[in-house]
This record gives sequence, structure tokens and C-alpha cells, in this order.
Amino acid sequence: MRLETLVLGASADERPVSRRLEELEMFVLTEVNGALTPPQRAVRRRTRLRARTAEGMAPGWKATTDETGAYELIPASYEYRYQEIFVEIPRTAESPGLGVLLEQFGTLENGGLTLITGLVEDGNAANAGVDLLPGDSIVKAGGTRVECLDYDATVDALMALPPAPAPAGLMVKRLVKVPFVNIKVMFPREENKADVTFKMRRGASLRAELLRNRVEMPTCCEDMNCLCNCAVQVRKGAAVLEPPSTQEAQMIKKEPYWRLTCRACVARDAEDGSELVIRVRPDLENVMRRKNPFGIETSFKF
Repeated sequence: MRLETLVLGASADERPVSRRLEELEMFVLTEVNGALTPPQRAVRRRTRLRARTAEGMAPGWKATTDETGAYELIPASYEYRYQEIFVEIPRTAESPGLGVLLEQFGTLENGGLTLITGLVEDGNAANAGVDLLPGDSIVKAGGTRVECLDYDATVDALMALPPAPAPAGLMVKRLVKVPFVNIKVMFPREENKADVTFKMRRGASLRAELLRNRVEMPTCCEDMNCLCNCAVQVRKGAAVLEPPSTQEAQMIKKEPYWRLTCRACVARDAEDGSELVIRVRPDLENVMRRKNPFGIETSFKF
């Protein structure tokens, strides 16, 4: 598998301005006094990401190639995943167009990044309320694969769809933000280390993410007798983690604010953007300091 770099913003002005009228009519252009002019306004469906635009979503895509050399779009960051959505746009002989706005945002060798920028007002796609959003990439038109094609090749493939009144079936890929929690790692004072912050996905193993972010954690004993060496103290956001199992709760019953990183994971329903603050290596001295932070003498001699 080979990753390709999408050159963004280099191709939008390089597209041919003139195309056959029937091609342009299929998407966004209309003929006014013999001149081709774009529609006045595009419809952008309301979503939770109100500022979602194709231009803003374009950097979130990158291309990879399989063993056959075919391009495939995947998220450029682990903060996103993609989902495939099939839509069907109804058409009539009197109104054969799709009503979809397209623009090319990146170039590849023998390909490109062509994205939906919106829907034409009162067009077939908008009137049917199809689930298309800015930043979606058409990957199939009917039974034809159009993933990672440039603008012209995408238009040609869409023009090859069965003529109206047959509906137009499209498969699109959409970037979807992955919910994350923010984690802050504190260290013992004597280690003189700055706090470490990073993001964790729902369901992620706490120990695996700590190691991935280069936070040193003790290993298990060779005889597999757990000494709670990987325990951390939860300072904030205990609800961000799944509740401890019966076994883990028994192992740390004397320290209710501890969690074993080898067993703890982010809750599946953790709120996006929530915060977890932990302190690594909570040894006995630190535990006693936490229980008696002001050093008050608690034993009395008579």
C-alpha cells in the first residue's frame, strides 16, 4: 500500500471552462442568452458542523493505492473516519439534471480530488432531500467506480449514467469526526517532567495510548502476579473511563481513585471533548501526601 500526496488548490483554475452544454446542465450551469452562467445560490444542508465546506474538508482526505495501483480515499488524520453513503436522485425527462455542485481541490497522477460543494437550489438533489454534504466525494456512479477521478473524468462518468427518467444512484464517501477525549498526564514532582496532553478515542486502552505517546509505564511481573505497577491516580474525569471490572475493583479497593492502565479504557459513550487528568506512578509516599496534603500530625501520644 502506498500513500499519495494530494496537491490541494492547484487544479481548480486549470479545469476547462467550456464543456458541452448537456454536461454542464447536468450539474450546475444553465444557459442564459447563449452564455453559460453558474446558478445564483447553492443549498447547503444543515448539519452539526455548520461551517462545513468542501474547501475546509479537502485537507482531511489523502489517497492511497492498493496492489493494483487503484487510488482510494482515506482520512488524512486519525481524528476522522469515513463512511460510505448511497443516495438515489430522482429525475424526470423534463428535468434530467442531478443538481449537484462539484469542484476539484487536488491533483494526483492520473487522478484528483473532486468534492461536492453543495446542491443547486430547486435542483433534483435538493428537492429530494438527498443526504449529500459539502466535502463528500463521489466514489461510484451507478456501477462505475469514480473514486479519485479528476473533475472532467467525474463529469464524464456521471454523464454515462442511464438517462432520465431513471434515477441516478451515487455512492459517496464522507469524513466523520471521531469523538475524542482529552487526557492530561501528570508526573511525580521528583521526576521534574512537564505534563503531557493528547487525545484518546472512545474504547481506547489507557495503557496502549500512554505507551503510544511515549509515557513510560512499568511492565507486569515475570510471574504474572499483579503488583498494580501500572496504576494511575485519577485526578479528574473518572466518568470518562469505563467502570472498573469486579476484578480490577478488588485489586484497587484500598485506593478508590486509582485505575489499572492495563484494564482501563475510555468509555464507549464518553462525551466528545471531555477531559481526563491522571497522575502516573502514585507510590505510597504520594498516596499518603494526598491523604494528608498539609502534613498535619494525625497520631497522638499520651
